[in-house]
Amino acid sequence: MDCSLNLTDKLESQLSKDIINALVLCSKTAFESEYKIFLIGGVVRDLILNRKVADIDVTVEGDALKFCHILADKKHCKILQVQNDLKTVKARFKNNVIIDFASTRQEFYPRRGHLPVVVRIGCTLQEDVYRRDFTINALAMSLNENNYGDVIDYTGGVKDLENKTLRVLHDNSFNEDPSRIIRALKFAARLNFHRDEYTKEQQQKYLTTQIHNDISWTRIKSELKQTFSLNIPRAYDMFLANDTYKLVYGENPDIRGLEIKTLVDKYSPDYPWLVYLGTVLENKSIIDAFCFTRAEKKIFTDKEILLESNLNLHSTNYEIYKCFEKRATEAVMIYYLLTKRKEALVYLERLKDIRVELTGHDLKNMGILEGRKIGAILDEILKKKLSGKIITKADEERFVKQQIKK
Repeated sequence: MDCSLNLTDKLESQLSKDIINALVLCSKTAFESEYKIFLIGGVVRDLILNRKVADIDVTVEGDALKFCHILADKKHCKILQVQNDLKTVKARFKNNVIIDFASTRQEFYPRRGHLPVVVRIGCTLQEDVYRRDFTINALAMSLNENNYGDVIDYTGGVKDLENKTLRVLHDNSFNEDPSRIIRALKFAARLNFHRDEYTKEQQQKYLTTQIHNDISWTRIKSELKQTFSLNIPRAYDMFLANDTYKLVYGENPDIRGLEIKTLVDKYSPDYPWLVYLGTVLENKSIIDAFCFTRAEKKIFTDKEILLESNLNLHSTNYEIYKCFEKRATEAVMIYYLLTKRKEALVYLERLKDIRVELTGHDLKNMGILEGRKIGAILDEILKKKLSGKIITKADEERFVKQQIKK
């Protein structure tokens, strides 16, 4: 175990005074009540890397719920949320500092890639860290008075941080939780790290030898969403180059991540992560397994409709508009990426926001009462707006008056 690194100075430079004050209260309470507590995981990693710390996670060697009740009894915090089965607690300190507390625990995976089952609460810190995904996320920092700020490294995570290396903790890591394959991709892209040879071998072994349809697609979806929402081209390129796409039974299209990022930045879709995933995900049974929301599912449905459309190379603006108008923007982008049909860009850049301003009610007030005639005139206005012959609402009204005269 390596304890040679102390992060006290980094705490003061990278965390707010409010957070530090909350951690000091935790430290004093732990000393008084004979608990051992530690910062754990991402917060320690990010402190060492001088990155912005997002969440504060504290591990209690013992029962975190009992420890937090002691904090609450001393009026140091208010307990917001409790998970009794895992003995985890979310607590709010003064100035709205939120800290997540977890009990040290051991667990096993009864089914591959599904949530683990806890077999023991209150194990040692060393036993706890070996259930984690990568060495760089298995680091702890003592909040105890006798060694406050010391980094506790049982797995060689500090050295891996120095070498920008992602390394799993044991041979069964991906078999236990295949979503770690996506998580490796996320950290590699976000931190600009690389997998060591051992981790590469373990991933390839899983992807080529395991039957991975019996996994938690909800967890895979969550990791993919986090990864591709970063909008980092390298993540997509590695997703293909490292064969990670095989985890979702995907295809390997001739597309580069920069192409997708360029479109995402330009057109700002509601679901940018699905533009990335949608170029790869083809298997309909897997799409169903992902439990997409209605809006997310529509993107894949629209994609299939567009790929089956018979848009010709000499389509008018009106024909292009009618082909794409009811389709999700993400689906139009995916269609372009897969086919390179410029009509999709014509729609996104020039036609997408064109609308007829007059309504059927307006036409009735102008004296056109027949429903079929109203529809035909509105459609004719649309054609002329798409061709640039009609621009303003006043132009639309003049056109309608001309039709009435005829």
